[in-house]
Formats: sequence, C-alpha cells, structure tokens
Amino acid sequence: MAAATGEGFSIVLAGGGIKTFWSMGVLRSIADLLPPVDHYAGVSGGAVMAVVQVSERVDASLDFFVAATRQNQRNFYPGALLRGGRPFPHEAMLRRTMDFVLEDGGFERIQAGPPIHILLSYIAAGRSPWRTGLSAFRTFERRSRAGWAHGPAKLPPGMGMQVVSSVTAGSREQLVDWTLMSSSTPLVTRPQFQGGRRYVDGALVDNVPVRALPNAARAGRVLALLTSPRKVARRPLRTVDGGLILYLHPAEELPASLWDYASPDRLLDLWAQGQREGRALRPRVEALLAAPLPGAPS
Repeated sequence: MAAATGEGFSIVLAGGGIKTFWSMGVLRSIADLLPPVDHYAGVSGGAVMAVVQVSERVDASLDFFVAATRQNQRNFYPGALLRGGRPFPHEAMLRRTMDFVLEDGGFERIQAGPPIHILLSYIAAGRSPWRTGLSAFRTFERRSRAGWAHGPAKLPPGMGMQVVSSVTAGSREQLVDWTLMSSSTPLVTRPQFQGGRRYVDGALVDNVPVRALPNAARAGRVLALLTSPRKVARRPLRTVDGGLILYLHPAEELPASLWDYASPDRLLDLWAQGQREGRALRPRVEALLAAPLPGAPS
C-alpha cells in the first residue's frame, strides 16, 4: 500500500543508543507496506540507523556489530586510564561499524538515495560547555520523564542547532564524523569539534527530530519511530505543516542501556522484539498511508 504520487513519505528515527535496534526491527516487519522513502531524519543512534537503512547493508551491519560486541567484554576499562588510553570502547567501535556500513557500495548508495537529515546540536561560542550541557541535559530529562516526545520549540539557553544532509557529505569520513557529532556524549566519546563549535548529542535539542525534515517533507506523511513509550496518539495526527504524522513506540520501556556495547544477545532481543511489535503495529501504518492529507482533494 503506497501513498499517492507526489505526496511524499518520510521516516524519522529517534535517538536511543542500542534501543534503536528495536526501531530497525519494526522497519523490517512493515517494509512491505511502505512506499519509497523520500526523506529520512535521525539524531544520535537514530542517525546511525538511518545511514544503515539507506546503505542497504542492514543484515551485514547487524552481524558486524553483534560480532564486535561479542569480542568486547565490558563497557568500561579502568586499566586503559593507567596506560593513558580511553576507558570507554564505544567511539572506536562505532567508527569501525560506520566504516563497515559504508563499504561495498554503501556510501555510494547513500549519496544516490533519499537524503538523511542529521540533527546536530552544539554549545554556542563563549558559553561554558559543562554548565550549558548540564542545563540542556536536565531539560531533556524533565521532558523525558513527563513523557514528551519532542524537545522544546525554543532551544535550551546556550545551545545551537544544525542540520546536515547525507547527500552533501564530501567523503565517507565526513559522514562518519557527522554521526559521531550527533551522538557525542561527554566522557563516553571524545569532545567533537568542528568550525570552532563543540558538538553534543543532538537529542538534547530534540530526540525525535521531525524539525530536521525540509518543510515540504513535513507537509507529507511522516512515520516517526521512538525508542521509549511516550504520550502520543495511536492514530495519525495532523501537523502544523499540513501533513500527517504517526508515532510508533515500544509497548514498554526497553530493557537496555543506551551505551551497552557488551551485550550481543540483548541487541538481538531488541531486534526481534521490534519485529514482533512491528507486526502488531501494521494496522496503524496502513491507516497513515490510507488517510488523505489535510486539505488534499477528496
């Protein structure tokens, strides 16, 4: 079942670290329902998964990352500090995985495929990184506990927002850097700098980055996959841009830590759970695709 020609269909992938394996499982279980995707938007782990999706290397990338986590014994190596190294293995593992995703034509397919709009957030020049970042994190936590899906319309004080697109990446390295910048988490990853800006996890601005889509895409049909239960309607909703959006989320909180890179079986469980719950969510997706856009001729 496909949306009518010219109306446009976009997928938004929320952040959530390894919880985004649930989202990928859902996409696998509803793939036969979906029309061609015109745009993707993602932030943090959701940006990573959007890149994987458009690369058309989903299964190979899943196998690669699961194998990497089987070889990784823990998420923190205190002995590395004594040797002057980094105690967290996550950044190196993520970079190696992204390099793999872009091999064998992956990067070329991404540049020729639907654009992936990656939400980045940064600390404005002259602002204290720790004070500004902590304030933004507290705002994010309050909204998350309250069940809100999106970040505030007005950015947290001292924070800036930037959207980059996969089709404008000048190299594989730049695309990998953008995904790392969107996922930048103090201590777990090294500080990410570019153009004099210090980047932090884009989820601090909006963990469900519908705002990263172009205006025309927001006026079409949007499928947003969340990684935690949120206070959202079960039916397609009209957007202020004149489109329709459907939010899908797990039935319950997923039993996973965002940065758990040492539990391969948990990754596979999240992938399988996403497929199971995705099958139950198929009628909602069908409703999104069948509903007329607001203002469209009947």
